[in-house]
Amino acid sequence: MPRSGYTLKTLRKGLEVLETLADDREELTLTALSQRLRESPPVIFRILRTLQERGYVEQDVASKRWRPGFRAWEIGCRAVNRTGLVEVARPVLKGLTEFTEETSYLAVVRGTDTVYLDTVVGLEPLRVYAEPGIRVPLYLTASGKAILAFHDGDLVDRVLAAGMKKQTAMTITKPGALRARLNEIRRTGVSLNRGERRTDVSAAAAPVFDRAGECVAAIGVSGPSQRFSGDRLERVIDSVHKAAHEVSAKLGYLPPDTRGHQ
Repeated sequence: MPRSGYTLKTLRKGLEVLETLADDREELTLTALSQRLRESPPVIFRILRTLQERGYVEQDVASKRWRPGFRAWEIGCRAVNRTGLVEVARPVLKGLTEFTEETSYLAVVRGTDTVYLDTVVGLEPLRVYAEPGIRVPLYLTASGKAILAFHDGDLVDRVLAAGMKKQTAMTITKPGALRARLNEIRRTGVSLNRGERRTDVSAAAAPVFDRAGECVAAIGVSGPSQRFSGDRLERVIDSVHKAAHEVSAKLGYLPPDTRGHQ
């Protein structure tokens, strides 16, 4: 994002501190934050204290490490709820989980990552949980590849430029393999992930389109790989496909083959 003379350097640095804490799965020390942001510890400390005063960050008393506070979570929830997308998709996700008994989720793109906006936890004792707000590289998830396959612009090129690191033996790491998978998804309308991020987890996802025909999100289902096979997998694929179509229709999307009949 371009910087202009109207931006405030201190505020920008404060937001970078908050984003760094939010993106990392572990709590961070003052030293770690200072090194990552290439800023002196005294400056980062003052920013942290200011954010702490407002409830945006917290410090563990024993370890002295920092983490996002509940205020940041509250603001994020309010922002998500106001997009309208979560409100439209929520009942569809509930129905999807009731039918498949697996965890369902709504995901969007932020940069070159998948971000889960909403989830409905599965009904099985052994289930997968996708935490709302978590970010995962697009190439590693079924939902990410579902969006990539139908996204306009240079998003695929940006994903390739960011690099594709191997997570499991099934992870796609070569540009040609990713493009071939995206072609398959465009043909079938559904993205499958079989142990590409975690060997014991599989998922199916389908793209969601808005009124303008833009791919704005994906609806997906994930669960233990042992349950994603045979007739059960076919049922999951069919239900995910229908759920994504339902959300798209609620957003005003009309498939190309029906537009001439309106």
